[in-house]
Amino acid sequence: MESHFEDPVPDRRPASSSTSPSEAQTALDDMTRDQEHLASRIITPWWYHPALGLITAVFAGAHALPGAWPLGAIALGIAAIPVLTTTYARTAGVVVTKPAGPRSRRLLLATLLVLVAAMSCSIAFKFLDVSPWWALVPAGVTFVATVVLGRRYDEALRQEIAAPTVRPAR
Repeated sequence: MESHFEDPVPDRRPASSSTSPSEAQTALDDMTRDQEHLASRIITPWWYHPALGLITAVFAGAHALPGAWPLGAIALGIAAIPVLTTTYARTAGVVVTKPAGPRSRRLLLATLLVLVAAMSCSIAFKFLDVSPWWALVPAGVTFVATVVLGRRYDEALRQEIAAPTVRPAR
């Protein structure tokens, strides 16, 4: 397939010039400093993971509550998420919304698996007609996992942004 569109930003260098090795190295050094600076700006405040852990604990434990309480608790959790993320965005000034490499991706998946397992346990408790107090177990596990794995995720994310792995060209 052939394209007949012209490049909207033409190359402004003269046709005979090329980038010297020292200029290329300077550009790479500048990019490395920028990555390190970005990584230093995405440090999550101490209160973020405990607050997120509390929200996820509500999601995990709410299903075992009697009557209409689960709907109210889940609605409260849903309303709390944008408040938390907006507050974090204002505080940090920078927000990264996806994993930056393989380690942060694995930690995110591990966290999600724990959350799904905890919510499944909570729902099972409701159908098995056991005491709603048992919902504190998956809620507690969810809280701890969110705090511990969330902090590890942030550390991995900062490392992967500061020093990204180089992927071979295909």
